[in-house]
Amino acid sequence: MMRTAIHVASICVLLSACAACRSSEESSTARSQEQTGGRSTSSQSSTSDHSTDLNRCALLTDSEVEEAIGPHHPGSTGLDNEYGIQGCRWIAATAAKIKGAPDGWFDTIEVTVFEKERESWAREQAQGEPIKGFVDDARYNESYGEVWFTGTHGRFCVVKARTASAVTREQTALHLAQLVDKRLP
Repeated sequence: MMRTAIHVASICVLLSACAACRSSEESSTARSQEQTGGRSTSSQSSTSDHSTDLNRCALLTDSEVEEAIGPHHPGSTGLDNEYGIQGCRWIAATAAKIKGAPDGWFDTIEVTVFEKERESWAREQAQGEPIKGFVDDARYNESYGEVWFTGTHGRFCVVKARTASAVTREQTALHLAQLVDKRLP
C-alpha cells in the first residue's frame, strides 16, 4: 500500500514537472513571436540552430509564403522535413486545384540552412544549373524546384519550392532564396 502511494506521488511530480516545462516552452514561443515582428514561427518543435540560435522559420514572413503557395499552415521544423531540423517547411492549407496536379497534392516551401558540420555533405548534394545575378555559387535544380547557394554570411542553404505548377516555380524559389539570403545573420 505504501509503495503504491509513493508510486502515485512520483507520477504526480513528473506530470507537474512536464506541465511546467510546457508552460515555459509556450511563453518562450510567445516571446519569440513578438521578437520576430510577425514573421512565421513554429511552436511545434525547436527552430534554433545550436551554434547561432537561428530560427529558420523567421527567415520568411507569412505574407511571403502566402504569395508563393497561398494560405498555409505555420512553418515547422522537424525530422519529417527533407533535411530534418536544419530546415523550416510551410505546407499549403488546401490541396492544389490545377490541371495535372495529383489528387491530394499540397504545395510546400522549405528553407534549409545547414549547420557547419553538415555543409560539406550538403554541397555534394547540390545539383542544377548556375544562376546568374544572384550569389556566385547559386544553382537551380529544375527537377526539384531547389535553389542551392552560399549565403552572404557563409551559410550554405537550399530553398525548395515544391509546387504543382511549374510555371513560376523557379522564379518563386529564387525570390524566396534572395529574401532568405538578406536575413541570414
